[in-house]
Amino acid sequence: MISTLVFVLLFCVVALLVYMGRYSGRVQFEQTRLIEAPLEAVYANVADLRNWQQWSPWLQAETGVDVVHGDQTDKAGSRCSWDSTSMSAGMIEHLRLVSQQRIEQRLRLRHPFAIAGQCNWTFDKEGEKTVVTWAVRARVPFSMRAFAGTVKSSLVLDCRYSLDMLASRLEPASAPHYQIIHLGVRDIPARQYIFRNYQGPISTLPEALRRSTGEMLEQLAAHGLMAAGAPMAIYFKTNIKFRTTVCHIGIPVDVVRDLDSLPVRELAAHKAYVVQLLGNPSALEIAWYLAMQRMVSLKTQPDQRSPPSESYLGSDDSVSGNDCVTELHLPILDRTDQRAAPDAKVSID
Repeated sequence: MISTLVFVLLFCVVALLVYMGRYSGRVQFEQTRLIEAPLEAVYANVADLRNWQQWSPWLQAETGVDVVHGDQTDKAGSRCSWDSTSMSAGMIEHLRLVSQQRIEQRLRLRHPFAIAGQCNWTFDKEGEKTVVTWAVRARVPFSMRAFAGTVKSSLVLDCRYSLDMLASRLEPASAPHYQIIHLGVRDIPARQYIFRNYQGPISTLPEALRRSTGEMLEQLAAHGLMAAGAPMAIYFKTNIKFRTTVCHIGIPVDVVRDLDSLPVRELAAHKAYVVQLLGNPSALEIAWYLAMQRMVSLKTQPDQRSPPSESYLGSDDSVSGNDCVTELHLPILDRTDQRAAPDAKVSID
């Protein structure tokens, strides 16, 4: 009996090792950003590690991170380490710097996931602008190999956000920019809304929103009615891997009956963690990512019984989109009701 149990345990261990061995654990990607600023200024902001707290999400002061620098911060051998038990912990070290051209670094992350590798930065002039590329090559521990894809997706968004924040420090005010504000937990009242169904790529949703919202507003006007609030998107299923979503494109109304081809539904009252995106709506993916990160750090439990949603509080027809205001609502369980949510109807794959 004991020998059989030992055999089963050994078999399970071997099977697990074989399964994990199928994955390389490599995390490799690069992010490129055109910044409307002189190359010298862009290079200086990356080369001096003291500047990183101004634009890197890993070192953001509002998350309570403790940052430590060495005596030198812009030479080979310079180090910057940071530690926040709720958000991020790690270390960056300069290995080699070629002035105004290239920076090579060692990267170590301990939290929210462990990773070790190297970063390479390159800087190229494009007229009065700068093309900056941040390349990362690293590995996760053996025990994390199966989740290397998830780690990569998170790091890509971290790097995108970092480059956007770096650009916002250096570019003119007229350039496309955005700001993400965490408003915290709010009570969201119940709302009736008319809607159109959308199922397809996330990339084509903005155009579908513009078209469907305009058509629904015209239909409301034909009935002598007006919108009772800002247009919304109510998400029921999102597949991050394939970048597709199933959602309602809705407009709040005071009526409780269907209007011709416009059915009416109710979004029930609920508590939500709320984040505002001020500016360019191209950053919505980053805003959702940062909102979910903050919820994890606050140990806030999502409520799968209610769908997450966006409200478009202010629009802007300019190229930059800097005057857009989008509010993200992530339903959460009341702290007095932390039981598991039954019959989940919302999924993010």
